[in-house]
Order: sequence, then structure tokens, then C-alpha cells
Amino acid sequence: MRYLTQIICIFISIPLFFPQSSFPQISLNTPHFDIHAHDENVASEVKVILESSYQRIADFLEDSLTEVVSVYVADTEEEFVSMVGKSFPEWGIGCAIPDSNLIILKSPLHFKYSRPFSQVITHELAHIFLGKLSQGKRIPRWLDEGFAMYQSQEWRIGQDVAVGRAVLTGSVLPLSQIESVNAFKESKASLAYTESFLAVSYLYSEYGEGAVKEIVAHLANGTSIDLAFMRTIGENYLSFQLEFEKYIQAKYNWVSFFGDTFLIWIGLAFMIVFLYLFKRHRTKKTLEEWELEEEEMEKTDEFPKDQAQD
Repeated sequence: MRYLTQIICIFISIPLFFPQSSFPQISLNTPHFDIHAHDENVASEVKVILESSYQRIADFLEDSLTEVVSVYVADTEEEFVSMVGKSFPEWGIGCAIPDSNLIILKSPLHFKYSRPFSQVITHELAHIFLGKLSQGKRIPRWLDEGFAMYQSQEWRIGQDVAVGRAVLTGSVLPLSQIESVNAFKESKASLAYTESFLAVSYLYSEYGEGAVKEIVAHLANGTSIDLAFMRTIGENYLSFQLEFEKYIQAKYNWVSFFGDTFLIWIGLAFMIVFLYLFKRHRTKKTLEEWELEEEEMEKTDEFPKDQAQD
């Protein structure tokens, strides 16, 4: 199953073609979205999720979108590719193009999702918000993806193990390398997304929930990436990257990684042994009780015979 379920197309310049024979079959309109899908139930679900996510992200950023966002839900791979382009990674299942106020999704009726459909929708909408905030200026890819993952609450058991494994094997990705995530294999891209989430979470925990918005606002005004970070967190871009890498190395080093995973496995092992011994003891006790009952029955059977002989 494909692990990653979404990717932004903001840095890809592609011609868009919308098959007139395919769209629109079902169209729903809200003050913020024009939704086009083949299935009415899917369109309704997308509408509910989008409006809910819109309000939450708008409140978080204290901002709103000024233009209606068009959302297309494709039923086939051909339909999807015709809208996002052939250079789109094969592991992607959703695409946001902020400059065009456009979101394209693969239908959950025809494609298997490894994550809730709602997370994918929210992820792509978060890209639209951040793209609007940046006013078309370039944003570090990890910052963009990390913000989208943060808003869609994409974290699950096992991702910390992947980061721990990367620390142990020396394969942690520098944040600057995540710019090339579109060209990564799925497993490497998965790590890139996870690190992006952790980096944004670290920014928020250390420098407040306004950190990303302030950095992007500086970039939108034409400020350099170094100065944007300096004005927001008091250190330049390279220093933050080194600080984050140090944080990752400390949090997911071999002691914490093996400690967490080993405790889990040791706990499971003890539980299995305990259940085995408990069952064995219970079985032994049951057999002993049966033996006592049989002895009692034998004594009872022998007693009348002795009486008759007398």
C-alpha cells in the first residue's frame, strides 16, 4: 500500500487539461469552493470536509482565502494525470496548485487510500492557504509540507520508528534536500514528509504557533530566507537547520529508539509468558481437581460393596 497520499504541485509548471466529457458530472458550490466529482456522495463528503477544514485553518492563520477554490475528484488514473501532468510522482494521490486555486484528488471509490480521505483534503487545502499567504513567493518545501501535515494532523504510530531508524543508519535528510521530494522513491519521500512535520512541530513548540505565518509573511514581502528566520526566531536559516538536526539526533538516538521499541517488545514478551504460565497453571489445577473428583468417586463406589459383603 502506498504510504504517501499527497503532494503539492506548487513548484511544477504544468499545462492543465480538463476533459469536458468527464467533468463536471456532479457540481457543488459553496462560498469558498466549486467541487466537481462523478459521485454525488463523494462530492458531498468533500464539501463537508473542506468547509470544516477551511474554518479551522483560517482561524489558525487568522486569514482567509479571497478567491473560490476549484476542486476536482478524478475517477481514473488517466483523468488524474491529464490534470496534474505526467511528471507527477506515482505515489501521489492529491495535488494542490495554489497559483491556480486548484485542488485535484483521486476518488476514494476507485483508489485505495492509506490515510483518511479527510486528511488528504485538509492537507491540500493547507497548501492553498500557505500559497496565498506567500503571494507566490518561494517557500521551503519542508515548511510547506510540514505545515500541511500539521494542519491535517498526519502522525501515526510507526513514523517515529522510521525517524529513529534513519538516525541510527545516518540517513536523516537535511531539510534543504527535501526540495527534491518529487524525485524521491516512496520510502525516502515518506521520511521527507515525516521530517517536515517534525520540523514544523519543532518550530511551533520552540517559537510559538505564529512562527510559520511570520516566516512566510516575511518571504512574501521579498525578505531573504535567512533574514526571514532571523526576524522570526532570532537565528538564520542554516542555524535553524543545524538546530533541528541536533534535536532529531537527540530525540531519536539509539538509546531512546531502542528504549521505546524494546520496552514495547519486552512488555509483549512478558505478557505472552505470563499468559502461557497462567494457562499452564490453570490447566494443571483443573487436572488436579479432576483427579481428586475421580478418587472421591472411586471411594464412593467401593463403599456399598463393602457393606454388602458384611
